[in-house]
Amino acid sequence: MTTPLPRPKRKKKGEGGGSGTLRADREKAGLTGSQDIHALPPEDGELLELDPETISPNPMNMRLELRDMDAMIADVGERGVHTPGIVMHTKVFVECYPQWASRVKHPDRTFILGPGHRRHAAALATGRVMPAVLRDDLARDRRVEEELVSENNSRAGLSPIEQALAIDLLRQRVHEDEDRALSFDEVVERAGYTAGTVSKYLALLKLPQDVQQAIHIGDLSMRAGYSLSLLKDADGKKESPEAHTLQLRGWQLMRDEKLSVEAAKNRVALEGQQQFHAGKSPAAPVAVPEPREESSAQTREDQAPSGATPKAVTSPSDGGETGQGETAAAPAAVAVIETADGAAPAASPAPVVDPEVLRKAAADQRDLACRLLLAEERFAKGAESNARLVTVVLNPNEWKQAAAKAHGWLVELKKGPSSKKRPTDYFAAVAVSEDSGLMHRAAFAIGLAADEVRAAQPDRAWDARDVAHVQFLATSRASYQLSEWEQQQVELLSRGKQ
Repeated sequence: MTTPLPRPKRKKKGEGGGSGTLRADREKAGLTGSQDIHALPPEDGELLELDPETISPNPMNMRLELRDMDAMIADVGERGVHTPGIVMHTKVFVECYPQWASRVKHPDRTFILGPGHRRHAAALATGRVMPAVLRDDLARDRRVEEELVSENNSRAGLSPIEQALAIDLLRQRVHEDEDRALSFDEVVERAGYTAGTVSKYLALLKLPQDVQQAIHIGDLSMRAGYSLSLLKDADGKKESPEAHTLQLRGWQLMRDEKLSVEAAKNRVALEGQQQFHAGKSPAAPVAVPEPREESSAQTREDQAPSGATPKAVTSPSDGGETGQGETAAAPAAVAVIETADGAAPAASPAPVVDPEVLRKAAADQRDLACRLLLAEERFAKGAESNARLVTVVLNPNEWKQAAAKAHGWLVELKKGPSSKKRPTDYFAAVAVSEDSGLMHRAAFAIGLAADEVRAAQPDRAWDARDVAHVQFLATSRASYQLSEWEQQQVELLSRGKQ
């Protein structure tokens, strides 16, 4: 048995016509001793005990589903609903929100909910009464949207898409004193979020439905979804069919190949350049800074590890595979990657620098990308690893330098027998270790190192193998961003083939 709720206080005599006593009010209403005082006409702010069958859900509720209901139903069944919801008279709500009238699920019921849909569903499931505070004033003042958004801010369990839908509902409402929609600043103020967070939430609603569903069920973080929303078509649009195709492709790469959002966006940009493998110069993908989350909707991070150079690579948090040479059909539009603040990167004249200094700087950044890639548990697909090892086997002169660099990487990453100081001793120990994972990692490291040693050699022009090497790093989980010098090498190779 639940403890009975306290009876509502009535107006005192002289304050709106009340007689000053509950007994007098009951007698005036013609109620007998067995009838409940709540049969009297209720007043705003009055606490009521209602049969949940007299309450209709609110069509403005942006919850796509009521989650974790088993625990809620068990608790309500044992103890009752101990936190009151908010209700309005259905007639008052429909009069004040005629645009929602056709979407009221049970227009014949006396009341309609504000906040409290999970509690209402649990009360219906258990047959318990539903305590609720009457707030017709919310409908009259047209503040129902704000009340729903405010409750969402204080409750866990809502997905980023549900939060975004609630904010969008507030954005569409009409100002209570003027015949106009709320301005963005008014939405920000009434939603209780920062302007940046409101912008990020609303951007999620511009993504394709499949991507929105992935965010809603937790397969894709709000941060990654917002980053994908920055992909635009060739005309700079984010909501066109072509832009949605690019955004879907990015999500598919993240899901199927376990790429980070930045690596997926790099791959999308490169796939849009149909002549990349032939040596044509692609438009350099612009690194998109990950937005800083300002709400509890953040579920995971896609940031570079401590000590990494953010502009060089981005190391994601979840494991994955990637490979070179797996080219999907190029989309009709070329991906345009926007920076987080929407501004195009400013062009500035490049200072005159020794080309070898630029080569060395690019090599240092690629070296970091290689180490970050080797640090992952799933660093490459078998075919990619085998292709690199074959290259080394067929070029035995590359073995010594490649083994030395690979040994340095692996020892630094604490992979394998760190006591072996010489590369030959190290790889001999790995070969007899019976650790297949370590052996594959070591073999891939040697092949990767061979490509990197070759690309870093001074006084040589790049060829197709060098281009394939940087393309692999850009589209792998290392999310490598080509430097200006590397772009120049790709351009030189392209001109030479024309």
